[in-house]
Amino acid sequence: MVRQDGASPKQGGIVDPSQCLAQLVPSSGCIPQLMHACRVRYKFASFWNRNHALRGLQRAAKNYRTMLEAEKKERAESALRAHSSSIRSGKKQVNIPEDVVQKAGKLQAFIKEEVLVGIYNDLFPCTAEQFFNICLKDGSTFINEYRSARKDSNLVMGQWHVADEYDGQVREITFRSLCNSPMCPPDTAVTEWQHFVLSPDKKKLVFETVQQPHDVPFGSYFEIHCRWSLETNGENSCAMDIKVGRFLVALVSLTYVTRFYLTLNSADSQICAHFKKWCVMQSKIRSGAINEYKKEVDLMLEMARARAKSRTSSGETMDKSSSSPIITQDNS
Repeated sequence: MVRQDGASPKQGGIVDPSQCLAQLVPSSGCIPQLMHACRVRYKFASFWNRNHALRGLQRAAKNYRTMLEAEKKERAESALRAHSSSIRSGKKQVNIPEDVVQKAGKLQAFIKEEVLVGIYNDLFPCTAEQFFNICLKDGSTFINEYRSARKDSNLVMGQWHVADEYDGQVREITFRSLCNSPMCPPDTAVTEWQHFVLSPDKKKLVFETVQQPHDVPFGSYFEIHCRWSLETNGENSCAMDIKVGRFLVALVSLTYVTRFYLTLNSADSQICAHFKKWCVMQSKIRSGAINEYKKEVDLMLEMARARAKSRTSSGETMDKSSSSPIITQDNS
């Protein structure tokens, strides 16, 4: 705080006049050296940017509260997905907030579409229905063979079942997957939630997965979302489109509120995935996770293509029945 006598502002620098306090001094009590003005002015030079600082803190607090709400919502959606996918397995049910349960009457989105990027778009040598029968239906050994080829272990697969929160059917699988990154342990436990919808004419299939690694660094910060879209365009052919993305799930520490506020805009422009949790390794995690999943997709496509061609060339009729009923999408 700087005191200035009279109207000569030499020490105050750039000061907002609204932050000045003027104190009128009675004539009987004027300090001798201030008689020429009969007034003492105090200028709070350190507060010249007080309003800017206050607005910045208010915005940071607002962003923090918004992100806490977003985190609560995302955790509730993850809990809902886990609950719906494993409800047939007899596991202990996950606690779901009441507000989410009340909204469950409306069908939920299984994955975050905004984080997806295309990694494959081409023709595949079987129809959408045949792909489901070969690779996904209950009783198919394809997933077992695929995980075995990847040298994954401890595979446990649930059965497809109807969930009130999603259209189509869902199931949960767990396994231990090898890790190739030097930053990770030799292997990690993985939970994968799967969801499919087959159109009424059985010419369109949407297969979605959400993977959650448990033992890798920052594993609780992110999920891998993937969507397979197949549309039959011939007797033994379909157009296949695969998209994958990483979704950061999260929490922002109060310690980083100001820092997060300052870096939020630049971070949004650099990361092509929706996120709620700041993480120092997020770019490394994103590139590593997506590259690793691309390898998984390449192997899965190779094995599925070989099996489809083998069945087609041998003239074997595809079994159109499954051990659980196929739920078709209601377009009404």
